[in-house]
Amino acid sequence: MLVSYGKLDERSAPVATVLQVVKLWVQKQELARATDEAPRPHSVTVDDRLSEIYDAYFAKVFRWVRAFGCPESDIEDVTQEVFLVVRRKLSSFNGDNVAAWLYQIASLMVRDHRRRAWFRRVFYGGRDQTLATLATSAPSPSELLEEKQRRQMIYALVGQMNVKWRAAFVLFEIEGYSGEEIAALERIPVATVWTHLHRARREFVELVGRRRLHATDV
Repeated sequence: MLVSYGKLDERSAPVATVLQVVKLWVQKQELARATDEAPRPHSVTVDDRLSEIYDAYFAKVFRWVRAFGCPESDIEDVTQEVFLVVRRKLSSFNGDNVAAWLYQIASLMVRDHRRRAWFRRVFYGGRDQTLATLATSAPSPSELLEEKQRRQMIYALVGQMNVKWRAAFVLFEIEGYSGEEIAALERIPVATVWTHLHRARREFVELVGRRRLHATDV
């Protein structure tokens, strides 16, 4: 039976009807109050999602990186790099099969880590030396100066490289992008990226050799 919420005539309205109207009004007020007090749905951010994936998959990614043949001293660093890539790509990920997605990223990161090894050896003397330095106290002023000079030399040499493959070199060797990401950014085939990197490395090594030869002549 439909009940009107209009003004009641207390002399003519049955008591049961009055009670029913009051009850419905109370229910309506309680419903409105519950709606107002209900927690608003939380908007899930990229960092929220990344945190969930990191907590759920870090140990697995660590084991995959090791299984792909990454040097033992570099496994944790490469694993962390995997999740940096995950954060960069998370907004475009469709959410299907997270494990397979992470596995693919880990595989590519280990591959790229091997390809960058020569660059670290040229300027940083190998991973073990870097770890030994980090294990000591804060770097000395002379070490900070040496690092600054090394970086300045790297970018001075990069500035002399052929512009055709310079960007691919910087993105891959210094910024840590994968070959596939560079291909997407430059809108070129992945095979072309590797060709550019091969030529860029050869040119870079030649530039380093010339600089060292010049330094010995001075």
